[in-house]
Amino acid sequence: MNLFGKKLCILGIYAISDDENASVKEDFWGELNDVIFEIGNSREILIAGYSNSKTGEKINNLVVGPLGEEVIPDNGDKLIDICEQNSIKILNGYFKHKRIHQYTWHQDTQEQRSIIDYIIARQNSGLKFQDVRVFRGMTVGSDHYLVNAKILFS
Repeated sequence: MNLFGKKLCILGIYAISDDENASVKEDFWGELNDVIFEIGNSREILIAGYSNSKTGEKINNLVVGPLGEEVIPDNGDKLIDICEQNSIKILNGYFKHKRIHQYTWHQDTQEQRSIIDYIIARQNSGLKFQDVRVFRGMTVGSDHYLVNAKILFS
């Protein structure tokens, strides 16, 4: 779409489970990487959705911010690799909020919470992201919260 003079491609993803067969995971992540490559560098890209990945936290990193979770399972490594290859970054970890406004998934009966839904964009994006956070009052399905990004269009 063309939005305020910028060409923007939005991808909504629903990633494969980390427990899935390795070849099925490779197919999914390979296809996502191919789609991002096909978009090229002439358009802004915004990836939003359920990545089923924990990407950890890193200081002074272009892909992962310092405000994530410590654990990085296989899907997290694959998502980070795709981001590194395509010069895109996972924005959730760059904006400081209370933990309850960072967790995107919850399983209250087992008292589990995690950050597995992301907003992802180019590292050198012309879009100005002012914030990424979770709105706990809105759920998507029964166990995911809505992730919201504030974007300034100059």
